[in-house]
Amino acid sequence: MVGWMAAHDGGTATGGRRGFTLVELLVVIAIIGTLVGLLLPAVQAAREAAARSSCGNNLKQLGLGFQTHHDAKGTLPSAGSDGPNQSCCNATVRAGWTWLFHLTPYIEEQNVYNQPDTTAGNAVVAGTPIKVYFCPSRRPPMIYTSSSRADYAGNGGRSFSGNGDEGAFVRQWSSPSTTLAITTPPRKARRFADILDGLSKTAIAGEKQLHPTTQGSAGGDNEAWNNSGWDQDHQRFGSLLPQPDNKHPTSASPTFWSERFGGPHPGGVQMVMGDGSVRMIAYEIDATAWLNLCLVADGQATTAE
Repeated sequence: MVGWMAAHDGGTATGGRRGFTLVELLVVIAIIGTLVGLLLPAVQAAREAAARSSCGNNLKQLGLGFQTHHDAKGTLPSAGSDGPNQSCCNATVRAGWTWLFHLTPYIEEQNVYNQPDTTAGNAVVAGTPIKVYFCPSRRPPMIYTSSSRADYAGNGGRSFSGNGDEGAFVRQWSSPSTTLAITTPPRKARRFADILDGLSKTAIAGEKQLHPTTQGSAGGDNEAWNNSGWDQDHQRFGSLLPQPDNKHPTSASPTFWSERFGGPHPGGVQMVMGDGSVRMIAYEIDATAWLNLCLVADGQATTAE
């Protein structure tokens, strides 16, 4: 009996429990590594999906702001312009500031809009990051030196040279120069009635293309969000297809000025339409269909489906 118990007591009589061998440990480590490798892409995909959804919500807020501004003023905000009494590179009066600034009272940023029109007050405006103007897939609200930026641009129509005449946002002074008086009134801004192709079929604003390594310094992201003149910082165009950020050239000298919409999301760019809806537009969209979305009255309405 004693011998039988010694042989069946779990091995305690012969030196205790047996541990893992090196081979077994390596197998376990390999399994854990495989699981982590499978899990990380899923986690990253979930984070991007959440950030993309938050970015879309920002654009929905902009869409609501555009609607409210139009109800109050009868037009969309003006685009932004140089001058009137200088040709570059910002406006000398607040009437020429960007649509981003003129929209602030309609997206619950009235305190920014109400800053006094003084050197100190204007510096406060420029240095105030507006959360809804930043896509969380790209960057948090932040300041570069003394001024903030924005990740969204207005639809300026076909091209930079068109001054917004075919787009959702119209440049305040199409030919600013030192001969224009500072009191020269701006041109009339865009009305919804001008968008003959249909509000649901015309883009108003969307994400702008910007390379990850040149944020804050690239052409199209190197000016204050509130006063950058007629500029790619706040305006992009339909003559070029949208592209992802990683196709934006990284060269800092000479400065590259992207005129494209685009963004950090794989697959497409998010745009807010005239009716306030937000759509993801594939980077592979047909060029003609894309241009049609950016022209307000070309008679070629398209859903780009």
